[in-house]
Amino acid sequence: MPRAHLLVVLALAGAPTLASANGNVSHQWVSRAAIAGTPVGGSLHGLVSDPALLPMLDTGTMYPDWGYTPGATTEEREAGEASHWEPVQDAYRQWIVANYAPPWSEEARQHLAFYLGLSSHGLADQSYDAMFFERSRFYEPGDHSEFDQDTDVMWAATTGPGAPPQAWVPVGPLLELFASIVGVTIEESSMEQQLGFVGVAIAAVNALATDPVQVADAEADFPWAAAHDDDPAAPGNPPHEAEIVRRYWRSNWALVHGDPVPRPVLWTHPADGGAGHPIEAASIESWVSIVFARALVGPDPDPSYFHLVDSGGAEVPLTLDLFYGDGSHVVHLRPDEDLLPDEVYVVTVDPGLPTIHGEALEGWSFAFSTGNQGPPPVNDDAFWDEPDPYGDEPTGGSTGEGVDESGAEPEAGSTAAVGSSSAGSTGGDTTSPGAEPDDSEPSGCGCSPPRREFSPVLLLGLLLVPHRRRRRRR
Repeated sequence: MPRAHLLVVLALAGAPTLASANGNVSHQWVSRAAIAGTPVGGSLHGLVSDPALLPMLDTGTMYPDWGYTPGATTEEREAGEASHWEPVQDAYRQWIVANYAPPWSEEARQHLAFYLGLSSHGLADQSYDAMFFERSRFYEPGDHSEFDQDTDVMWAATTGPGAPPQAWVPVGPLLELFASIVGVTIEESSMEQQLGFVGVAIAAVNALATDPVQVADAEADFPWAAAHDDDPAAPGNPPHEAEIVRRYWRSNWALVHGDPVPRPVLWTHPADGGAGHPIEAASIESWVSIVFARALVGPDPDPSYFHLVDSGGAEVPLTLDLFYGDGSHVVHLRPDEDLLPDEVYVVTVDPGLPTIHGEALEGWSFAFSTGNQGPPPVNDDAFWDEPDPYGDEPTGGSTGEGVDESGAEPEAGSTAAVGSSSAGSTGGDTTSPGAEPDDSEPSGCGCSPPRREFSPVLLLGLLLVPHRRRRRRR
């Protein structure tokens, strides 16, 4: 075997193996596309488009998968899984706002960028799994254990390589959150090593994506996914994920500034005002999917909050599915009978739907048609294209140039493999997550990590460690 191919095989032995989820090259692309879609002029755009903060956002985006790399302990897997979900992410946001305030210091902006990366990863996985992965299982049943890797290779071949980012990790706050929320104690040095392995996985996918034979094999394994990964009509693929993530960022940016979420629903399929929705109840395409701005109480929400009504006022019987159960965001409304052809339907979510945070969401409605002509939209989605109202905050001299959707780093020298983080090792963040702020500015994470190079010897050692798989919550 040629040496280059051998190194790819060895690197893949260290790649996080997930039963169903985006690969990290796709995750990075989703965050970069969400940056490009964030409206210019507001403080959120000023933060996410700052190249100086890209290493923090990138590392936050890939961080949750550190617990699924080879050699991870049970406690590390639990912490890694928890990193995907809103309770840990929300607690980290609360820690940030308890310790900093606008106008944000550069240190605060680093934390905020990492937080937005975390939230990108978590909701992107939910959207991808609930809609795109489920369609692949519907159209191409069989073994999907390599689905995440194969689709990541296909996406990297189409859009370009991912960039193993510099590591910036707020170790102190995160370890405290894992102890207080998850109930596990994590060793900093082990987390550093596991996080580095995610960078190996990105490099391995990049290498496979340059080999036409490997790409063709991946496409042959999942032809439906290969044909629809950028199809506007296929919900849950990376372009749709990026749209959902940029809306989630805008929603969470309101929470950062002490406001409630601006809208209870981030995204729907079909879109408000959409046409041509399939009618056969036996088909997955008849499902109506709603992505909520906040994590819902499960295992499934109270069906009395959800209504699908035709133009004559008749309500369609539904089976509800909160895809990942308690604490997740994507609800499928699955018609129990065929829909009517050439009919307009209105979906209504009644006010008061509870979230895991003790909130009661406002109501929401949207309309679609099974015919060729869509109805007038109920809502104005131009809202998501308006700058946030929180002022023009410092951008570190950046206007966002150089941040694109390709996964390429904006500056030379910033594409080093993921290294260890010294976060928390310099006496930095000491306030417990959720604690009230004191009068002094925190001294910070000390997140200027050394860069780690991965040698063939280290990669060979990964072969000796059994693979770990993320546990599906369904």
